[in-house]
Formats: sequence, structure tokens, C-alpha cells
Amino acid sequence: MLAKYRPDDPGSALVRVDGLAKRYAGSRGVAHVSLQLRRHEVLGFVGPNGAGKTTTLRMLAGLIRPDSGTGCIVGRDVNVVERGSSRVGYMPQKLALYSELSVADNLRFRADIYCLSDPAARVRRALVDFGLEDRRRQPAGQLSGGWARRLQLAAALIHSPDLVLLDEPTAGLDGESREDVWKRIQALAGAGAGVIVNTHDLLEAERCSRVALFRDGEIVTQGAPADICEAAPLRAALVQCSDVNALRTAVASDAGLLTLEPHGRRLRILTTVEGFDALCSTLRAQGAMVTADETRLADVALVNERTASQKIGAVRSEGRTA
Repeated sequence: MLAKYRPDDPGSALVRVDGLAKRYAGSRGVAHVSLQLRRHEVLGFVGPNGAGKTTTLRMLAGLIRPDSGTGCIVGRDVNVVERGSSRVGYMPQKLALYSELSVADNLRFRADIYCLSDPAARVRRALVDFGLEDRRRQPAGQLSGGWARRLQLAAALIHSPDLVLLDEPTAGLDGESREDVWKRIQALAGAGAGVIVNTHDLLEAERCSRVALFRDGEIVTQGAPADICEAAPLRAALVQCSDVNALRTAVASDAGLLTLEPHGRRLRILTTVEGFDALCSTLRAQGAMVTADETRLADVALVNERTASQKIGAVRSEGRTA
């Protein structure tokens, strides 16, 4: 039996689910998702569109009921739909603001939904914390994308939730705004919340305590980004050469080569572990200088996606042959 969340126990998991599954119109949305999250952690959901990340987030938020699976979300059974939980803050990718209401009124509306004591004080604090004071009377529909996203985040956090669920919180933002969002995410975790972030940005995902890599509705691997990269059967290197075209021709048919891409004035190669040494020897024979590079989370995700595509292609080929 899964242990229940205990607010007085700092070691108690905020999220602990096992075997979550959800189907849509006969197609599999999510299958057999199991994970847990504790305070002070930032868990990144990464993977391509349609991999099951948002569906999983919505189940954890209490917006939809799983078809199967068990678990506990800050004291709530995952199979019980409970919109507006005082312990959970959920920010969808699509802006959920009342465009005709002012910035302050949008925040007041959220404060009233959660029945907060002294809601006016909560609104004032949110305006200050998110730099929205000068826009307090501005209709939300007139905000730029970055400011609207900031208001959306302020609204999701106005009740100081234990669990924060963010779906693509930096989508469409400029570099400065993205950095601001991530500083806030890290601050939330530092203050004791648990945070789950959906993101397509693999560099952003490397800032998480742990990541869960989704593919075809399942988590194919999860753990600390550095651990996932170290465990992956991949090797990377930076290559400097005088004749790029000749080098590409020399290694194009190498079985161990996975990618070869420009990297500044050099090329970056990604290979299988087994093929790394032989490929490096071929490159050096072409007069190239080869330097080992760190494997990245993006490398692992790329190989997982290619593996999935190859499996799908193989199944379709078998079907045509049959």
C-alpha cells in the first residue's frame, strides 16, 4: 500500500503514484506512469508532443481521473477529481486569465476561489513579488505575452501551494523572462515546495533535480540529469578539421555514428559506446583533431525518439509484408 502524505513529515512524498493510465477515444494517452516527488525537488517532464506529459500533469492536478492506477497527491487520492485544491498550484500552457478583468482583479478572483484569509493582502503581496504593481489596473487581455505569463504564474501561486505543476511555463518568453521564471521555480523548491515542470527545452530540463523522459505515453527513464547522461550508451566528441565535406564523406557510413552537427567552428559527433574508438581513429586518420565532450540530456532524448521511430517503421513494414 502506498504511504500517505503527512504535512508534518519533511521526508513524506508530496506525489507518489503507480501505474497511472489514461486512454482517449481508443488511443493510449498515458500508460503505466509511476513516479514520486518530495519537497525541495524540481521534476522535469520532457519528451515530444503527444508523449503523455500534459495528460499526466492534469491527472496529478486533479483535473481528470485516471482510468487505472493508484497514488496519493498531497493527501488526495489520485482517483478523486478535486479542482482548486488548496495544496496544489496548477498553471496550464494555455493562458487561463479573464481578459476583461484587471491584473489585480484576476488575482483577487483566484484568492477568493481558495477562500484565503485577508485576500487583499495576498493580492498586494503577489503584485509586489511579481513586479505587477504598475500594471494592477491594466486589463489582462492587454498584457504582452511575457507579462501575461507572469500574471498566470502569480495566480497559480497566490495560495502558497505545497505542490506546483507548471505546463510549459516559459513557452514564448524571451531569454530574460525565461530566466526569471526559472529563478522563481528554484526559489519555490528552496522554500520547501515540490515542483513539476513540463518542458520541451532540454537545456532547461538540465536545471531540474530530476527528469522523467516520456515516450509514447510512458516514462522510459527518470533520474538526475547527470545520472541519465552517464548511464546512456552514448559518447560525444568535438571535431576540428580543415575539410568538413571530406570528413562527412569518410564517416557517413560508419555504423557507430548517430549525429554529426556543426558546433561553432567545429563539428560535434554523437556515437554508440561500442563504435566510439573506431570512429575517432577514422576521424584522426582524416587529419581531424578529436576532443571528448560531455553527453547531454538532448542526446539521450534524440536517441530515444529515433529508437521509437525505427520501431514504428519496423512494425509498419512487417504489416505491409504480411
